[in-house]
Amino acid sequence: MEKKRFGPKLKMEGLPKASKAKVNFLSLPKEIETPFDTGYGKDGKTKWEMAIELLDHPTQDTRGLMVWQTTASVIRLEIISLIDLNDKKGLTSLLDDLKSCEWYITCDANGQIAIEEV
Repeated sequence: MEKKRFGPKLKMEGLPKASKAKVNFLSLPKEIETPFDTGYGKDGKTKWEMAIELLDHPTQDTRGLMVWQTTASVIRLEIISLIDLNDKKGLTSLLDDLKSCEWYITCDANGQIAIEEV
């Protein structure tokens, strides 16, 4: 049984350039508001958040259940474009696909983020 936790969400730390983290995705991305400027969304303060299980990270010691918050184009453009809120079967299928394997969240030498099946 998982222990209960109250307080702010645990978050995956940003990746250094030319590195990767291994995760299990547990949810589809959802839009969240932040108190600071991101340059995205209606008021310029939007990020996207996904529940994950962090399995490995080059600089973060804490592993386990947490969220990944990002403005990466792979999420805000590519994955979001696959989501049709009116298609429940499609949402379930996309989430099942994301949950079906482990993933690497990769950061290339230029700081661009991608996700790759392990």
